[in-house]
Amino acid sequence: MMFFAPGEALGSSLSRDVQEECKRLFVHRYTGEHKPQWANKTMPNGEAYKPSYDTDVDWLAHTIFRVTKAGNLDKRYKLCYSYRSV
Repeated sequence: MMFFAPGEALGSSLSRDVQEECKRLFVHRYTGEHKPQWANKTMPNGEAYKPSYDTDVDWLAHTIFRVTKAGNLDKRYKLCYSYRSV
């Protein structure tokens, strides 16, 4: 069971409109559906970067966002926190 601080929410629990807004604003995620420009380079060891998540839905299910009491994205915060469950 996960606990969130006040003002935090898992992306999968947000409304569809807010999820779409998250995808528009957080453009540095690397999923099977979204490849940012930085992922076109190679790692220092010469290997290609690999997506962190298979889909954007998977990314949303593993990412915590700052939200307002009304459940909207809190735009005062420019970061989100992604994690992998074990």
